[in-house]
Amino acid sequence: MGAYRFQGRTKDGQLISGEALGNSVGDVAEQMQNRGIILIKMEPVQEAADEAASLFDKAPNSDDIVLFSRQMQTLVRAGVPIVRALRGVRDGILNKMFRQALTTIITRIEAGMEFSEAMQEHPKVFTRLYYSMVAIGEKTGRLEEAFGQLFRYIEVDRDTSRRIKSAMRYPIFVLSAMFIAMFCISFFVIPTFIEFFATFSLDLPWQTKVLINTSKFTLKYWYLIILGIIGVVGAFIYYTHTKQGDLWWSEYKFKIPVIGDIIKRGIISRFCRAFSMSSRSGVPVLDTLASLSVVIDNSFVASKTRQMIDSIQNGESLIQAAHATGLFPPLVMQMMSVGDETGQMDRMMEDIAIFYEQELEYDIKKLTSLIEPVITLMLGGMVFILAVGVFLPMWNLVQLAGKH
Repeated sequence: MGAYRFQGRTKDGQLISGEALGNSVGDVAEQMQNRGIILIKMEPVQEAADEAASLFDKAPNSDDIVLFSRQMQTLVRAGVPIVRALRGVRDGILNKMFRQALTTIITRIEAGMEFSEAMQEHPKVFTRLYYSMVAIGEKTGRLEEAFGQLFRYIEVDRDTSRRIKSAMRYPIFVLSAMFIAMFCISFFVIPTFIEFFATFSLDLPWQTKVLINTSKFTLKYWYLIILGIIGVVGAFIYYTHTKQGDLWWSEYKFKIPVIGDIIKRGIISRFCRAFSMSSRSGVPVLDTLASLSVVIDNSFVASKTRQMIDSIQNGESLIQAAHATGLFPPLVMQMMSVGDETGQMDRMMEDIAIFYEQELEYDIKKLTSLIEPVITLMLGGMVFILAVGVFLPMWNLVQLAGKH
């Protein structure tokens, strides 16, 4: 179905213009005829979002979506008509793709399309979970509540992701700095000592020989080392962007010592909070799981979610389907069983999400306190190797000079 811009005259000769939706020009012309409008001009509306969007346009981030959801909740609560509210919010948005998407959505709504239906045309801006919640809000007359739940969910999800990234940033930065430092030492520092030691007949200790051989290898084959690193990183990125590689990496993340538990708890927390939000809004279980299989940013968990859908369609209960995946810890399964028995699944899933968010915060703090001594030991080991390898032969040289 497309949008068409038209001009025409009513039976009393009044000139009007606007936009209408239809499967073809003839379909729209028939609609105009039924409304008693004599067409003068009609042309298809170019998709503003598709026309303006390019490869260089960035999709809106979570901050943009949170702000949009919060503003829409406030405006809907105040009784502002949806088109007027969207126009007001659009004028304050800086992201080009988001602005163009809202422009198209406004056009679609004015042409008679539902708000949530118009959202579906912009999957880079609105996730399936998002427009599903808006659709429920439209049907039940609780659009304000839908936007409120969405902005709280996205806000918590964003903060969780930021805490995990913040915990990972420090060790990655330090290890990268150590690698660069070792590379610079092999290039500029060790060669100077090689020339110095070569002028004396010394029996060098094995630590010094290791440093010298490492430096010579680095100097001779530095381009192969760089190409090898680029090749390994490039191959890893390419493989993890394939379907099979993405599935493998998504599952392997959970097996990384210490960090894997943090990532898994973050994913389960997001899953349970999204499930609770959808369930509380009256979304059917299968529709909720279908939405989660798309919005959960982990291919392994998404595949397990689709497995749950298949199991439920084959007659199993939600608890049986969840247990068969092996994804959820015993505590989660126990709380889900209680929620299923009492008819309060949405509340139990929210309690699970809150519990895991608290555990996640504790784990991140513990990770930070654990990483610091490990990195300190690694730095100490690097300094020790350099000190022994460089200064031990110099000490031997001083002793030799003292004897003479």
